[in-house]
Amino acid sequence: MIDETGEGVQRSASGTDCSEALLRVYEYLDGELGPDECAKIQAHLDECGPCLKEYDLDTTLKALVKRSCECEQAPDALRTTIMSRISMTVIQVDGF
Repeated sequence: MIDETGEGVQRSASGTDCSEALLRVYEYLDGELGPDECAKIQAHLDECGPCLKEYDLDTTLKALVKRSCECEQAPDALRTTIMSRISMTVIQVDGF
């Protein structure tokens, strides 16, 4: 299969291509995908060595960040600002 850049796209037997799997790997790691999407990503990772290697790297990075920042907590003002901006983004998207 050829993508929009004219390069080949690897697609696993699960029907998920590498770019989609890698794009959604953090959602997968964070448990933010539904059961069907999780199954598709897991099937792709089971079949695709390069994507599995990237997934392992992302898993390691996430664990390292968690371990390094475990005792740190963002200041209340920063948390409030971030939550406010997230709310504004959701409202803007819903407004379309």
